[in-house]
Amino acid sequence: MKQEKLITFTTPELDENATGTQKEMWKIRVNNTIKREELLEVNLEALYEVVISICETVMKDQVCNHEEYEEIDNKQDTLKLQKIIKKTMYSNGEDDTHFGYNHVIAITNYYHVQQERYQTLQEYHDQFVAYRKVCEQLGIKVGASDNGGDNMLKRMKITNPTQQQREDAEKKAIEEHQAILFMLGADKYKYGKLIEEMKNDVISKKDPFPKTIAKASHLLSK
Repeated sequence: MKQEKLITFTTPELDENATGTQKEMWKIRVNNTIKREELLEVNLEALYEVVISICETVMKDQVCNHEEYEEIDNKQDTLKLQKIIKKTMYSNGEDDTHFGYNHVIAITNYYHVQQERYQTLQEYHDQFVAYRKVCEQLGIKVGASDNGGDNMLKRMKITNPTQQQREDAEKKAIEEHQAILFMLGADKYKYGKLIEEMKNDVISKKDPFPKTIAKASHLLSK
């Protein structure tokens, strides 16, 4: 659910020269794979009903009025339902009339997200990523800049970059931007001293901030 994609199971392969015992083991593995797929389907359908039932009335109305809802409801597609709910929660849905407003709200939410006093690191991480994904769904490329990639190439000491190197550098620059923002939004009561030390290191022309959100999360979890 967190990755917002469906788990797939790989069907075991049977060697053409398999022995009788290996064939029997293959049948058992295939049956287990089928059972796992069936169980996943049942669980997702049950989860769909749980998710839609706990939505507040206003949220439920907005979700039910979404142009894709009928198809999603017919298929009991929990993952697509989750995406609609998140988008509605964080960006006021897909109302073209308020396109500009939705963009402003999405960007504001993303750049002002802060870890609450008693919010776990995982909860803060999930909220941060959700706000970022809303921006991306609205076509906002947060962290991108005209010279971000060039600056990264310079730091990597690449003077005549290929197109692939340029794209990789741009991606690294965006990841670093997101990681720094994630760090700066962390709980000031718990991580305030660490963050201030890192800010001072920047003033001293050091490079203390992690380069990805994963590394930032790991640093904060210590």
